Amino acid sequence: MPRARDLRAAIAEPVGRKPDPRLPLLTCAGLARTFGTGATAVVAVYDVTLTVARRARVALTGPSGSGKSTLLHMMAGLETPTAGQLSWPGLGGHPLRYPGRVGIVFQGPSLLPALTVAENVSLPLLLAEATPSDATRAARNALELLDIGDLHASLPEELSGGQAQRVALARVLAARPALILADEPTGQLDHATGFAVIDVLLAACDELDAALIVSTHDPVVAAHLSQQWTMRDGTLRPEHGNLRPEHGTDLSAGAGR
Repeated sequence: MPRARDLRAAIAEPVGRKPDPRLPLLTCAGLARTFGTGATAVVAVYDVTLTVARRARVALTGPSGSGKSTLLHMMAGLETPTAGQLSWPGLGGHPLRYPGRVGIVFQGPSLLPALTVAENVSLPLLLAEATPSDATRAARNALELLDIGDLHASLPEELSGGQAQRVALARVLAARPALILADEPTGQLDHATGFAVIDVLLAACDELDAALIVSTHDPVVAAHLSQQWTMRDGTLRPEHGNLRPEHGTDLSAGAGR
């Protein structure tokens, strides 16, 4: 799998109004997420304050159960905070209003079983009102970029775990998002394929001027990103002497979790 190709030709043009490059993609202040109430309540994320700007390169590390996935889901607009403020000024509003502007690669299975690989990849573009022909072309190009173009007519049940993860990544890249959130994207891949996927992610983000936040347990994967942050007990902790996130860290130059 090559690290770089002509991504401008390989991936569809973005649909709809482009994000404003003068504004941060995402800001949050005092962000928290609690599941349940009373004595059984679980605090998944607590008092996170940060700003994510264009071209951030973040490795988010930490043990299982530390809140990494919950934080990513809130950044994508899929989870509602129970406290604090969260906004997407550089995207024009909540990501669910603008499909494709935030792309998320989930840790677990995320493909729709009744759709083919190509249909799964093209679906976000159709939701963003791309024409069927444009969506199909973008899907096929994104699959080719990840060297799985031959799987376009397959159903998810016919794929290995690693193939399904690459299809999920192709679905994100096809929409040319401004922010990519990847939750353990290499967890089901062998080392060589995993590193190649990270290289493609970084090359795509360079081409798109997109921000990238990767949750990972692999220190070698984390080292591919320009800054690393650790999450423990629901809070972000700085690494390598960086500013504390609760002081309003700007991740525009590349930060990690």
